[in-house]
Amino acid sequence: MITIITVILVLSFLIFIHELGHYLASKAVGVRVIEFSIGFPPKIISKIIGQTEYMLSAIPIGGYVRLHGQNIDDENPSEKDNYASKSILQRLTILLAGPLMNLVVAFALMPFVYFIGYDIPAYMLAPPVIGSVIAGSEADKLDIRKNDLIVAVNGNPVKTWRETQTELTRNQNEIINLNFKRDLEILERNFSANLLEKKAGLGWTAKIEPIVGELSPESPATLAGLLPGDKIIKIDGQSIDNWSDISPQLQKTDGKEVLLRINRKGRTFDLHITPSWNEKNNYWIIGIGSQKSRVSESFSDSVVSGTRRVILMSDRTLEFLYQLISLQADTDSVGGPIMIVQMVGQAAETNFSNLIALIAFISLQFAIFNLLPIPALDGGHIFFLGLEKIKGSALSKGFRLTTQKIGFMLLMFLIIYISVQDGLRLFSQ
Repeated sequence: MITIITVILVLSFLIFIHELGHYLASKAVGVRVIEFSIGFPPKIISKIIGQTEYMLSAIPIGGYVRLHGQNIDDENPSEKDNYASKSILQRLTILLAGPLMNLVVAFALMPFVYFIGYDIPAYMLAPPVIGSVIAGSEADKLDIRKNDLIVAVNGNPVKTWRETQTELTRNQNEIINLNFKRDLEILERNFSANLLEKKAGLGWTAKIEPIVGELSPESPATLAGLLPGDKIIKIDGQSIDNWSDISPQLQKTDGKEVLLRINRKGRTFDLHITPSWNEKNNYWIIGIGSQKSRVSESFSDSVVSGTRRVILMSDRTLEFLYQLISLQADTDSVGGPIMIVQMVGQAAETNFSNLIALIAFISLQFAIFNLLPIPALDGGHIFFLGLEKIKGSALSKGFRLTTQKIGFMLLMFLIIYISVQDGLRLFSQ
């Protein structure tokens, strides 16, 4: 119930912000607003103030602002407060105001996340020690070995994995220079920055202490009595030195019971655990996660980090849309209302920062997807304005009505498709 209430509040807030943008822009250019509704009919409560009826409606997954003259039936270019009487620039201002407000929310909330604090893997604050190197990988070819300590990237000293990652990602050179310490010797290696863009990266893993940080509810580890802070020493007699050693050992069991040797606050004992099969990723798990640490940034750094994050999310969203249009995207990653409910619920259960970050992300998606050139969306109306500008006069009512019907059908098809994907994903869990 709390999850549903949270989802309704989040969506209502973002829809209100979006429609408020249209509302304020319409008022600014002199267009009469007939209705302002949060949610879709039937309406629950309403109040008429001036010439506008403000409503709270029953279906909380949408909302709208109805403008005088925006529909084909009531457009009249001779009326001063009619949408159709306004210039292309004024109408464009109204259409862009909604997505712009959602964009402002994303840029405002994301820095707040960095300021109040967020969780990162605990190893990111630890010294950048190499935990393992995949045989035949780029790191292996560069003779980078387990337990090597990275001390500098491009001449800039680094003391943690977080600093190392920052230096690697901010690199502007084609060649990256890496200094690391092996025993008492300082070694140097150079490699192409393009290697970092590959899925496998350089082929190294960070050294992460095999200490349990998180436990999934009702997981084999939870049922067996494993607790946060427990250090896994051995699995079936095999020593575990790094977090990355755990999964390979579990895969060898083929689902049979395993013996974990645990160190808990200096006391060593054994636990018997039977792994469960993860259908989504096709491997054996016991339901544990590594430790996390909470960090926060100064106000100025938060603004920079938050802004960069929104820009990165925008870039990846646009990249995904391109892949979707070119039929290259993984359709399993497409989600709708059910996925939103799940994501908001999970974020609300973890911490406030995750919830705020998710709200910023959803707001950004609202902004971008509303600008798609589909007639039923803001982007479709903007597309019509572009055609009107090229033509030099208003588009015919017949053309607009036909394209709006086609656009509406395409939008409904997309909604149905996403809902089916949601349903399939839900029942496969």
